[in-house]
This record gives sequence, structure tokens and C-alpha cells, in this order.
Amino acid sequence: MIEELDRAYKQIKRYAFDAVLAGKKEERIRQIFQKYVPKDVIERFFASPEKMLVGDNRKLAILFSDIRSFTTISEGMAPDDLVNSLNRYFSGQVDIIYKRSGIVDKYIGDAIMAFWGAPEKHDDDALQSVLSGLEMIDAIAVFNENQKKIGKCEFRIGIGINYGEVTVGNIGSERKMDYTVIGDAVNLASRMEGLTKTYHSEILITEALHEELKKSPSAGLFFRLLDTVAVKGKTRGVKIYTVKRALSPAEQKAWPIHNQGMELYYRRSFREAAEKFKETYASLQGDFNAQNLYRRCAEYAVNPPPEGWDGVEVMKTK
Repeated sequence: MIEELDRAYKQIKRYAFDAVLAGKKEERIRQIFQKYVPKDVIERFFASPEKMLVGDNRKLAILFSDIRSFTTISEGMAPDDLVNSLNRYFSGQVDIIYKRSGIVDKYIGDAIMAFWGAPEKHDDDALQSVLSGLEMIDAIAVFNENQKKIGKCEFRIGIGINYGEVTVGNIGSERKMDYTVIGDAVNLASRMEGLTKTYHSEILITEALHEELKKSPSAGLFFRLLDTVAVKGKTRGVKIYTVKRALSPAEQKAWPIHNQGMELYYRRSFREAAEKFKETYASLQGDFNAQNLYRRCAEYAVNPPPEGWDGVEVMKTK
């Protein structure tokens, strides 16, 4: 009887010890992942871990941001200054994503990849992704003011956002697994970020995201259609837009005229479109896109594109 009680007591101690370890492990997991994932996502994981392990296809908003000319910046800074600047930069940018209920998928060098719509889907995921992007751009201005005060290099960023179907789930090996998203929609979001340099824009969004944002008409966003592009390796064209929450007086006048020019452009009314872009450029001195489209339309007015032209510009680089 005594031996049985002793065995039972030892078993209880083992269970208690294992429970303490499990509790400490869970606490440690929470501490680690709350640096990367919003707290409510962690809570849902521990409530139903099996749901987080299942792969799923769903529509998400995906954001990529990247620091412009980072190689040049890094070559001109001491390693400790560079790391400190990056940590300050990432802290501010990631805080915005979390505040807008986004998931930071990963850091890719100086780039950030984030998404909205998994594991929890919300009606305003598309809107939250765009508001995050716009606030990230605003935050860079504050960050650069602080950089100037301490005599450090300023950062400029480009942001691309897409909305589309992806595969989401825990992907990897037994040694390392990430809750992440994969698919063409992810690749297109990355391409949008790359095109911000081509189109001299801080933020670009896709046609699919623009359509989804129409479900939030009270958001007070302004859109400027810049082009239709087929990214490298693709043949189907995608309309791309830049977006703002507030316009300057010159932009209030010019953006509607520019968008009228785009309608004329797609109807092959190139002379009329050129006049609209000329008018836009007069309001927005030095504006790359108005000037570029004016030149394109002036050329097409003399040498029209072939029948079947769909307005798609094929990108040769990523």
C-alpha cells in the first residue's frame, strides 16, 4: 500500500513538474511570438492550435515595403549605426501594422512582408492594409526628422499592396516552420513594391485591391490610375493605382483630370488624352507620370498601336 502511494505521489509530482514546464514553455512562446504576431492571434493559437496548423486558401491583402537604395545607405554607415537605425525603423513600421491588425510575415533583409485576413478575416482587411501603408509612409517623415537630429542617414521607402487568393498556413520543416502565405498574389504584391521606383510613387496598389476598397466608400481615400502593366513573367495586364488620404490643392485639381486622361487613353483617343496629361503636368510641375503619359500619347497619336491593343505595358524587369 505504501509503495503504491509512493508511486502515485511521484506520478503527481511528475505531472505537476510537466505542467510547470508546459506553462513556462507557453509563456516563453507568447513572449517570443508577440514580437511578430498580434496578441489576439497568439491567444487563438493556444485556444485551438489545431486550427492554426491547417493549410487554407483564402483572399488576403498582402503588403511589401522596402528601403530605397539600401545598399548605398549600408555602405555609408558603420555597422552599429546601421543596425540601430534599422531597429528604430522596423519598430515604428511594425507597430503600425499591428495597430491595423496585420501579421508581419517576415523580414527580407531591409524589406517587410505583412498580410491581413488570416488567421482571422475582417470585412475591412483591404482598407486596413492601405491605411497601414499610408501611415508607414507618414511615419518615415518622423523617423527621418529624428535621423537628421542625430546626424544619421535618412530612409525612403516604397510600398506595394495586392489583394488576392493565397495559400496560408504553417509551412516549413520540423526544425523550422512559419505561419506564412504563398501564391501568385504574394508575388504580385512584391512586384508592386518594385514598380514604385519605375512610377516614382511611394505606394502602389493593384486593381484587385482597388475593387475591394470600393466596399469601404466612406474611407475618404483618393486614387490615381497610373497604368496597366504586365509584370515580368506574366502576360495579363493589371491596372495600378497610387493612393492618398489627403490631396494638396494642386492635386485636387490635377488628379481628376489625370484620371479623365486615362479613360481617353484606353479608348485610343490619344490626342485628347495627351491634352489632359499636359494639363495635369501644368498643375503638378515635375510630375513623372503625367509627363510620361503625355509623351506616350503624343507618340501613339502619330503612330497608333496595332488593333487589339489593350493598353498593357510589359515590364522587362522585376
